[in-house]
Amino acid sequence: METKGKDSAHTTLLKANQDHFDEQSTKWDDDPEYVKVSRTSYATIMHHLGRFLSSRDDDHPTNILNFGCGTGLLEDQLRSNVTSITGIDISHGMILRMNTKIQNESWTNVTALQMDILDEVQTSLLQVQGFDMIISCYTFHHLQDVTAVGGALLKYLKPGGYLCIIDFAAASTENNDVHYHHTQHDHQQEQDEQHQPLGMKLSEAAKASIGSHDGFSKRFLIDYYKSVLDLENVTVEDATPLNCDGIEYSTVIAYGQKKK
Repeated sequence: METKGKDSAHTTLLKANQDHFDEQSTKWDDDPEYVKVSRTSYATIMHHLGRFLSSRDDDHPTNILNFGCGTGLLEDQLRSNVTSITGIDISHGMILRMNTKIQNESWTNVTALQMDILDEVQTSLLQVQGFDMIISCYTFHHLQDVTAVGGALLKYLKPGGYLCIIDFAAASTENNDVHYHHTQHDHQQEQDEQHQPLGMKLSEAAKASIGSHDGFSKRFLIDYYKSVLDLENVTVEDATPLNCDGIEYSTVIAYGQKKK
């Protein structure tokens, strides 16, 4: 019964996310704030992980999986720095827009696929242990079960490869001068059930397997990477804040290496 309930909650939230981002997809690229987020994400990735990337002309290829790729704003910037990049997203509208760019702008080393990472039939299109790096920017705060998703993603990461997450930082009672992300999506009613108390111990938060819509604390991400996903060489740091409409949002980057 518990598993069925969990599956039902996943399906409900998945559909809400699909509907929201399908509706947003036609105007996504026209919003300067989303363009700004993609540029900031690219700069953050290159600053922290650029040394691990190799272009298509290098002897050591780098194949990237981007979980939650949207319309491909990040792929457009990253494709010249890697051998190949595969973007996946649950939104048909987002993938449609990205595939149009791939065709019209000759992104020869980019692939876009619509899929639910927890659906084994859909993910059969992905090569097991086929990616040198998996990245995800501002997607995890939309998830209900971060443990299941993280475990699913690791299936496609090569031993020695890196999983990188960039997302909003969780609100802190220690700093009242910084604004933190708070979703305004149509599935807002899900938030009350998913919001984690600020005082919850991180080990308990990891076991809860629920993504906070307000973002993630560094302690949570360290525990998540080391204890839940069993990654090594873990780094969790403040990332470049996002300044949208004059409001600064605190962000965090986490990356770790799959054991060989």
